[in-house]
Amino acid sequence: MKKIILFVVVAIIFAVGAGVYWLFANLNDIVKTQVEKQGSHYLQTTVSLANVDLQPLKGYGDLKGFTVQNPTGYSDENAFSFDEIKLDIDIKTASQQPFVINELLVSGPSVLFEVTADGKNNLTVLKDNLSAQLPSSSDSSSSEPKPEQPKDTPAESSEPFLVAVNKVTIEGVKLTVDMTAVGQEKYQLTLPAFNASPVGVPNGLPADQVGGAIVKSMLDNIIKQAKKAVEDKVKQRAKEELKKRADEKIGGFLDKLGGN
Repeated sequence: MKKIILFVVVAIIFAVGAGVYWLFANLNDIVKTQVEKQGSHYLQTTVSLANVDLQPLKGYGDLKGFTVQNPTGYSDENAFSFDEIKLDIDIKTASQQPFVINELLVSGPSVLFEVTADGKNNLTVLKDNLSAQLPSSSDSSSSEPKPEQPKDTPAESSEPFLVAVNKVTIEGVKLTVDMTAVGQEKYQLTLPAFNASPVGVPNGLPADQVGGAIVKSMLDNIIKQAKKAVEDKVKQRAKEELKKRADEKIGGFLDKLGGN
């Protein structure tokens, strides 16, 4: 039975790929438990999921209320949360490899980019935590034995089950940038919709790596956009400060002229 991490795509493999269809009656509860457990392990912070509605044989999946708390050393706010995650499953591939997800759609995620006094940020910490748990690209196809699994994780079969996610879409990202620790303000903006990198296309990726790869790709994109937003804000603030000082000097000079 396959190890489940983070996203329901891996949970679907748990049911469909392993052929345990008798679990469908309890699949939603299983997915919720495993997403929270494995997500918390890989990101090294608390992951929670409010509701799961999976209908894999109909090519449909839906998750709601997915939240990830900030890592240690940051505020008590959530690092990010998703209103809804939808899956479009290619049911024709249920009996073959790779198992294909046509699209994974993340709608309305709220993301916090929190900068500390030493210039570090919470999202990079989460990404580094995740990267430390994922094999490198050269390792992903290796036939070497994998590290020992957590004690409560079922053993995997010797042959990995392969998955391909053709499209990952993230829309309506509500980004909060918190720079109060460095003497700046806290502000919000909405990022344009973007597509994260496809995963395991065309030949598939081992199931236990798919969820982490998707999350890492999303974090890479959001961190890049957040840093650009911070850079633009700092440049704008610097220009405003320079203009203010110039206006003050000009005003003082004109005052002197008026007094003569």
